Amino acid sequence: MIGHMISIIALAFLTTFLARYFNLAYLLGFHLVIYNQHPGPCRIVPGIDRGSEDITVTSHGLAFISSGLYPYRYIFDPTVALHPTPGKIFLFDFNHPNERIQELHLIGNFDRDNFYPHGISLHEDTDEIRLFVVNHFENNTDAVIIFRFNEKEKSLSHLKTITGKTMYSVNDVLAVGPESCYYTNDRYSITPFGRKYEIILNLELGNIGFYEPRGKDRIVASGYQAPNGINTSPDGRYLYVASSRHQYITVFERKSDNYLNEVQRINVHTGVDNIEVDRESGDLWLGCHPIPALLPEYMANLTKRVGSHVLKVHFDSSDAPYSDVDIQQVLMDDGTLVSGSSVASFYNNKMLIGTVVDKMAYCEIKNT
Repeated sequence: MIGHMISIIALAFLTTFLARYFNLAYLLGFHLVIYNQHPGPCRIVPGIDRGSEDITVTSHGLAFISSGLYPYRYIFDPTVALHPTPGKIFLFDFNHPNERIQELHLIGNFDRDNFYPHGISLHEDTDEIRLFVVNHFENNTDAVIIFRFNEKEKSLSHLKTITGKTMYSVNDVLAVGPESCYYTNDRYSITPFGRKYEIILNLELGNIGFYEPRGKDRIVASGYQAPNGINTSPDGRYLYVASSRHQYITVFERKSDNYLNEVQRINVHTGVDNIEVDRESGDLWLGCHPIPALLPEYMANLTKRVGSHVLKVHFDSSDAPYSDVDIQQVLMDDGTLVSGSSVASFYNNKMLIGTVVDKMAYCEIKNT
């Protein structure tokens, strides 16, 4: 009898293990073959070679680009002192795509030598443009830095650095006011051991936080596996959050107290990273990693190539949950053009494709 029970328990354990193993293998994309498909003429934009992890565009076609995120080994093991060169913010003008990109000068009282930008977001009003930047400090703490954009001088003036108890593994940020923002914590643990096993065990410990000057910072939605890019519908009613590991986008309704209510999950069957939103159509533009399993090796050795993937998601209405979701593949590339796509930013039938630690590509949209 005891032996029979042990056999049942062992079989149950083995079945669970195999199910998790094959599910993880599927999510990591081991089964995929990548074929090149481009939406029109594409080229590499000169001037960026240390990453273009996130890109966000003003209503007039000015694209801000974060570059110089920590090397992969430092992100996953903060004990490794690599002391990389500080990061930069670049500007690209969609209205003049053949002009050189410009590095924006950073002005103000903040630690310029400890600047390693990750996710970024814009807040526009009639008087000014503000750029919110996720920054990872060398002491293994995170912050959101707010800058004012000075267009004539092509510079960013430091206004405020936001930190908080719930801002500990920040990946992306979404500005919703002059000093208010949502942000994603892609892990719960901040230790190398804990972060590694959150991935291996597929634990849903990530969350979304909200900061406002009066109410400070707080968690407004929790229980998600590696929440990544975050953005909003043009009317501000819904938030979209990417889960690169589970390959879906979660649609949240924004409540009056700024807490979030999940209303829908959209499976996109690829490792979605950052989300950009077309202001006019409400379409989502997704920068994705088709074979996430290859990313660690590539990010540790950039001579290797890894695939890139861009999707456009169109909704049938402005009200979620969306009953009809049209997902269109815009670009697939085996790494020959661009490796490790993390974001796709669209403006007036043109597109920029950013990468985690590599170059940036520009495409004209003619075939979609």
